[in-house]
This record gives sequence, C-alpha cells and structure tokens, in this order.
Amino acid sequence: MRVGTVLDQDGDLYRVKWDDSAEEEVHLGDYEQVTPRGSLLFQSLVEPDELRAAFDRDPSAVVIRALQESATPMTGKDLKETLTRLGIDDKNYRAAWTSIRKVLMNDDRVTVEGTGAGTTFTSGGETAQSNPDD
Repeated sequence: MRVGTVLDQDGDLYRVKWDDSAEEEVHLGDYEQVTPRGSLLFQSLVEPDELRAAFDRDPSAVVIRALQESATPMTGKDLKETLTRLGIDDKNYRAAWTSIRKVLMNDDRVTVEGTGAGTTFTSGGETAQSNPDD
C-alpha cells in the first residue's frame, strides 16, 4: 500500500505526491483508492490495530466518527456492517451495541429518528454545529 497526497485531479487521472517518493500521475482503477487521511477507512488501511484498540477503549466514539463520515443516516445494522468491514470484530461490536445505542440515543451530536430496527442515526445534532460565540 502507498500513501500520498492528491495534488490535482482531471477525471480519473490524479497527480499524487507519494509520502515515500516523488510525484506521479495515477489513473484510478481496481487497485487504487482515494481516501481522506484521518478517516476511519484510512485508519483501517494504515493502522488497523489502532482502530481496533480505539473501538475497544471507546466504541461509541468510533461509531460517532462513522456517523460523521457518512453522507446518509445509518441504522444499527448499517453501522455494524460499516465497522466490521473496517476490521472491527463482529463479536466485539455485538457485545458493545447496547451501550453504543444508549450513548447514541442521548448524545446531542446525533439525531435519532424512527423506532425499532428502522431507527436511524445521523451526525448533526445540536452540538455538532459550530457556535460563532465559541
């Protein structure tokens, strides 16, 4: 795996400055992926053990990050599928779900809609918006 910074884009052609070498033009294909540094996907690729350790320390914080990175509302099932795809053990996720759900239901940064299995969670509650007085 190579990590770099996208300098320019024209369609599927990217000019990339690789962390370990010079600039290069790259066409995205089956084996290349553009992922923001600091995202859960980036962390799962570059520091998978640290992502799992972060989940073990504070599963709700990792789930809230997943919601913040999602463009759409997510159900509990969506969250589990996303995080297990990123390397979080299914058994660990299931064991933590009750406490995660309790945090999500009471966190001002999360908007909750619906009931039961159809309950959706979205980042963007009251405290997620910037306050000009801060």
